[in-house]
Amino acid sequence: MDQISELHSHIGKMKSVNVEEFGSSLIVAPHPDDETLGCGGTVALMRKNGIPVHFLFISDGSMSHPNSKKYPAKKLTKVREKEAKEAVLTLGGEVDHMEFLRLKDTQVPHENDNQFQETVDKIVKIMDDLKPQTVFVPWQKDPHRDHQATWKIMSEAVNQTKTKPRFIEYPIWLWELGNPEDMELLDRMKKFTVNIEDTLEMKNKALAAHTSQVTHMIDDDPEGFMLTPEVIAHFDIPRELFFESAIK
Repeated sequence: MDQISELHSHIGKMKSVNVEEFGSSLIVAPHPDDETLGCGGTVALMRKNGIPVHFLFISDGSMSHPNSKKYPAKKLTKVREKEAKEAVLTLGGEVDHMEFLRLKDTQVPHENDNQFQETVDKIVKIMDDLKPQTVFVPWQKDPHRDHQATWKIMSEAVNQTKTKPRFIEYPIWLWELGNPEDMELLDRMKKFTVNIEDTLEMKNKALAAHTSQVTHMIDDDPEGFMLTPEVIAHFDIPRELFFESAIK
């Protein structure tokens, strides 16, 4: 068993924390469905406990099926936003606690890109208004360019915001696409879990709301993306894993 598989196999034995310690939270998703995969059960627990949760979707999700004629980018963006709203409602969230930046999918700006600081500035304003106690973001080395760009944008925004929230990271593609070098960083990070036994069913229902990503609803793009049962199985467990380290 490689180190990444071993890490996943030990999730059930790791320290578990109560969601009350997070306080009001901002869930940042590079694409609609990351919010549910990465921390849907935790969100549902927070909402059951009356903890305010806001959602920020970074990209428009329009490139999951780039060759579809039935669902061109503009139409697919609307579909994915509708799915995200349904998922958030399923988790106990509220539609008016959601914001969509609608940056182009696969082109979320990296540090040297023109839109980077403009995006950071927008998010600083959002956080200064919301004053979240905790921000949840994709893991900094998650093997997807939009996920890594989102982490960098958010780390910069947190450094610039007036309030200094906790900065907690969740893995999405580590299990499928990670490499042994990733463990060097992970070994230096604090790891903990949230027990989501009571909300796992809600999480799975929320994921099912992302119909375009978990079914063959869009059937005219052979190269289109779909979350496979193998990928989903990594998240269909009664614990959600999080990483935390100081922002540099």
